[in-house]
Amino acid sequence: MSSSDSKSPFKLSLAERLTETVEQLGALFQQRKTTHALIGGIAASVRSRTRTTKDVDLLLSVPQLELPGLLQAMLDHGCQFDLVTAIREWNAGGMLALIWSNGVRVDLLKPVIPSFQHILNRASEERIGGQIIRVADAEGLLVLKLLAFRPIDQDDIQAILVTNSGKLDLEWVRNEARQSGTSLERLAQFEAMVVEFSEPPPT
Repeated sequence: MSSSDSKSPFKLSLAERLTETVEQLGALFQQRKTTHALIGGIAASVRSRTRTTKDVDLLLSVPQLELPGLLQAMLDHGCQFDLVTAIREWNAGGMLALIWSNGVRVDLLKPVIPSFQHILNRASEERIGGQIIRVADAEGLLVLKLLAFRPIDQDDIQAILVTNSGKLDLEWVRNEARQSGTSLERLAQFEAMVVEFSEPPPT
């Protein structure tokens, strides 16, 4: 049970509501044996330095026959969405944006490309709040950040490189990024970050 259960959800701080949402989702996925991996800002905070974020992002692999039951369980938790529309959007686009019962946005992403499935496979269990949940590892987050490459993603790449210097499988990151279509220019920028914030690339 979340440590904040005694409070009204909307009286909690955003950080408390984010943790509460992760706890409840982690418990739900564990109960239903749903393959998942926390990504985004919260995962970056786990793998590097704490940073602010406003939503919960997850990679999620769920068999088609189990999807309606999982979504119904989310509705039973007070999540806000139309079930039929959600199933259609998930099947058509591989993405789903939901509002959890405490007002936190939850973004779900299907592993539609091989790298996403590889990231999902590499995720490890971590404790957030009072709940165990699977979190993408540092290498997986680097690949995701390279694909997005917004300013905040570049900041996250630098922080992950610094925090995990000497412990990263950078060749795996390079291979996955190339196979996912990352441009040569972006890969060159990544190598410059590696030199500056972690370790030099192999010669």
